[in-house]
Amino acid sequence: MKTNETVTAGSSASHVRGEGRPRNDTRARLIVAAEKLFGEKGIHSVTLKEINGAAGQRNESALHYHFGSKASLVEAILVHRSSDIDADRMRRVDALMAAGKEKDLSAVLRATFLPMTSMLETEEGVRFIRFLAQVLNDPDFDLPNLAMSGKLQGANQANVLLIASLGDLAPEIAIQRQRFLVEMAVNSLAIWARHHDSVNEAAARDLFVANLLDSLEGFLTAPVSEETLDALKRVVKKKDKK
Repeated sequence: MKTNETVTAGSSASHVRGEGRPRNDTRARLIVAAEKLFGEKGIHSVTLKEINGAAGQRNESALHYHFGSKASLVEAILVHRSSDIDADRMRRVDALMAAGKEKDLSAVLRATFLPMTSMLETEEGVRFIRFLAQVLNDPDFDLPNLAMSGKLQGANQANVLLIASLGDLAPEIAIQRQRFLVEMAVNSLAIWARHHDSVNEAAARDLFVANLLDSLEGFLTAPVSEETLDALKRVVKKKDKK
């Protein structure tokens, strides 16, 4: 089942954090428990019973009552997280445009991805990154789609600037590169966090983030090879025949 409720996804950290919520907020505790379990074990390896138990729910119908299905729960976690992340992105985009840096690709990439890389600074953020990686690699979900769908204002503004930076690239190639950016960023963050104490290794974390942003910029501006152009022509020709 493909879902459009995806990527730069999430809501306010304080909203998801169970600590700042009333102890009787069952829905919030289910979200926190599911996010952690999904990130550790994978979406299809976790049962609804496990999530209920981790959230301290004796009533096994609690999760069903609040979300209806596991897929809806995954979407709820993503949507719940996305508002704060995207608000941060929107603030950064507004700031760079106010400074006249909308054509500065490095600045645009920082505005786009720093809201995500900053998740490495807290245990809660690392938990969400691990969850995102599981969603990204699950065939039932299309994580890059939300960042490119225009549903998130900050992501939409950032995408407009990124597209402008791609110049005369063919749409098919530009779209693939946009998807690659999201996939590379999420997987890179999750893999790095798996092998490091992300919260406490500040210097190593800063180096990783700076190098990741440099790499994303290099990838985005890489020249298109003759092999890629030939392959594109074959794809376009095949489409025209249909």
